[in-house]
Amino acid sequence: MTGQKSISETGLWNQYFINTDIGNRLKVAIDFQYRSYEIPNDFQQFIGRAAIGYQPKGTQIKLYTGYGYFNSGARGQSDATSYEHRLHQDIWWDSEVSDFFEIKHRIRIEERFVENQDFRTRFRYMLFVNVPFNNKQIINKTYYLALWNETFINGQTSTGISNVEYFDRNWSYAGIGYKFNETFKFQAGYMHEFTPSIKKGQFVLSVFQNI
Repeated sequence: MTGQKSISETGLWNQYFINTDIGNRLKVAIDFQYRSYEIPNDFQQFIGRAAIGYQPKGTQIKLYTGYGYFNSGARGQSDATSYEHRLHQDIWWDSEVSDFFEIKHRIRIEERFVENQDFRTRFRYMLFVNVPFNNKQIINKTYYLALWNETFINGQTSTGISNVEYFDRNWSYAGIGYKFNETFKFQAGYMHEFTPSIKKGQFVLSVFQNI
């Protein structure tokens, strides 16, 4: 794309996801993330997010609605930060393609309240593929290949102070995961970010906990 810059510094994203069931159909999802523009410093973003979910009877579909707080820093020497309050609604579902690997989908709609900007929306689609190495399925004590791709589309092109494109960004990820047991899972991998203005890589470390 015209004017797109390739950034050589690799960032580091640390992610902690917590999921729990409340009864048969209600679910709670919480995540905390700390991101830096470079390893190991230059603060990029802190995220705290929580959602409540519902799984309709007799389906594999999960519906979530939630809220997130975002504190974002500027790349480089500046200590300036800005905040965002964000609402979101998710639809999750599985594709029954093979017993050998998992395919999951997520559609997310966001309502964004960014500091000193106009309200706007965004639409996201994410595809997950997990392939086990040492077992036929991803059960306890399983290593697996973790792949995902997410595309972001803006609902509006005006932020109130500037204009953006409808295409917002794309994230492509490949990593290795290990499922310890029914409670803990860990992933480490590399994600390539592509926007209208930049191309950049990030190392991503993720911990998943079911309680």
